[in-house]
Amino acid sequence: MKSWRVLMVSEPGMDGVFTVVDSLVRHIHSNHPEISVDLAYSSQRSGQALRDLIGEIERRGDRTIDLKVGNAPRPSDFRAVLDLARLVRERHPQVVHAHSSKAGALARIARLFALVPPVFYSPHAYYGMPRLGGRKEKLFNAIESALGRVGTTINCSEDERDFAIHVLRIPPNRLRVVHNGTDTARFAPPDADGKALARAKLGLPANGKILITIGRDSPQKNYAPLYGVLDDLLPDAGWSFAHAGAGSIALRDGLRPAAAARCHGFEHLDDVLPLLHAADGFVMTSRYEGLSLAMLSALSCGLPAFLTDVPGFHFLKEFGFDEIAWLPDTSSPENVADALETSLRSWAARPPEVLTRQRDLVRRLFCSHTQLEKTVALYLS
Repeated sequence: MKSWRVLMVSEPGMDGVFTVVDSLVRHIHSNHPEISVDLAYSSQRSGQALRDLIGEIERRGDRTIDLKVGNAPRPSDFRAVLDLARLVRERHPQVVHAHSSKAGALARIARLFALVPPVFYSPHAYYGMPRLGGRKEKLFNAIESALGRVGTTINCSEDERDFAIHVLRIPPNRLRVVHNGTDTARFAPPDADGKALARAKLGLPANGKILITIGRDSPQKNYAPLYGVLDDLLPDAGWSFAHAGAGSIALRDGLRPAAAARCHGFEHLDDVLPLLHAADGFVMTSRYEGLSLAMLSALSCGLPAFLTDVPGFHFLKEFGFDEIAWLPDTSSPENVADALETSLRSWAARPPEVLTRQRDLVRRLFCSHTQLEKTVALYLS
């Protein structure tokens, strides 16, 4: 008989947050037969990966429930709190682990008003980390600050932990850092044949360098300065650009025709590995991150990277990632654009390269198996 039960609570059910949840559940299934996993999810923001995970959990005889919540506060959230408390009473998990702000709020409120077991909370990037100001940011910071004293928060980077301590004023003894990780064996540099095959599979140019990014179009990802530079550079460039993520087609179609002809959009890829294998460089112009899985996978593939010097990225400097090309923070979009144009012109003039030292650092510091085991160890402590 299984001796431990974990209730995983996740909103959203797609994109990077859910990728972490999915990896964690499957890691437990593969490596810890003594632990069973129930799942509370929301179908409002979901995809095929969530449906696959629900099927996997239910085939094992464990429970899933749909909380039917969105990411914004709503009166119906009180019903979701009651549903969570009811599931806990029925299933008696030893641990609840909630992912992202809505799930974290529901689980910790349930902890306050019901006999809910210890709660772990993974923010996956606090909403207020870019420090843009405004009423919504103040509201989210106030909620995070109050609820940060309930249970244990698992921060995915030192930058996220610093924000929790110095802005949210959460006591340090309520915080633990467990980095996100990537499968460094799978996300490895391809050989020449592998790169050619990946490009052919995705319909990308066989010749010339390709710069890529991965992520949905959102204020956090901040694609405006990137696409502004592409509009100027791509028409006369000897290289191409590809973007995987919701909204990428609309962003491409917003370019002038000459630039759009060298830009390739993929609204969704079930597997981003072929795109990483097709690439010669990786760029993100985010306003903030928790710890980007796409970025880690790109570094693991040895790709030269261009990253904004913002929370969720700049802590990497302390670990020795000296080959990253750092762009200014996003407080001045013009400076980001100018620095990006200069960096890309320099990158385009160099032969393609694989950064083996960078990959070795990822293998040592951000191996997914190691990081997932650290989370499981917190459950059992």
